[in-house]
Formats: sequence, C-alpha cells, structure tokens
Amino acid sequence: MRLKQIVSALAILTISGCSLFPQEAREVEIITKPVQINITQPTLPRPVELKEPRWYVVSDKKIANEDRTYLDKFIEDIKKKHGGDIVFVAMSVADYELMAYNTQELKRYINQLGEVIVYYRNVTINEEPAGAIGINVE
Repeated sequence: MRLKQIVSALAILTISGCSLFPQEAREVEIITKPVQINITQPTLPRPVELKEPRWYVVSDKKIANEDRTYLDKFIEDIKKKHGGDIVFVAMSVADYELMAYNTQELKRYINQLGEVIVYYRNVTINEEPAGAIGINVE
C-alpha cells in the first residue's frame, strides 16, 4: 500500500512537471534570410558533330566534246573507286527536300534544347555564365 502511495506521488509530480513553477512567456523571434542551395549540375553533352555526306548529281546528258554521258563517266569513276562494284542509293528530289527539312528541324530542336539547358544552368549557378551549346558541321 505504501508503495502505491509513493508511485502515485511520483506520477503526479512527473505529470505536473514544471507547471507548478510559473514562467514568463517568451517571444518567438522569426528571422527570414535566404539560404544558398548548391544544386549539382549535370555535365553538358558534347556538341553534335554532323558529317556532311557527299552527293552526286548525275544526268544522262552527253559530255561536251566526248562520246559518253555523265552517267557513263560516273559509273566508270565509281567502279575505279570501289574495285568494280556498283551500288546506287537513290531518292527523288521531293524526298531529298523532306530529308533536308528533317535535318533542319533536328538542328533547330537541338539548339533550342541547348538554350533551355544553358538558361537553367545560368539560373542555378552563380559563379559564371554557362556557355552555349552548338552544332558543328564538318
């Protein structure tokens, strides 16, 4: 019984804690200041380096002062260059225009993505402005 009274007294003192001793309310001071966040920047991809293909425009017109056509001369040159083998890859003028349009669209898209990347790098890096991403055609 005595143990119950001791445990009850300890429980009451523990629960009431510091409420038996009145304290003055303290003011909470709120301070707002900017915090510098270091955002890890991914490395920029290397620039796109496109290789310029060689195009041949061959007609069946006769070469001036010769007894052969431009097509005959082209076939002879290709045979010499490739050890007698001839393979043609052909496309119409309209298909060539579509391919040229698609290539320009790819260049435009890549350039615009590069500008977006540079913009976000400049916004998040305070040290020095990020360089532009370009396309090099050789």
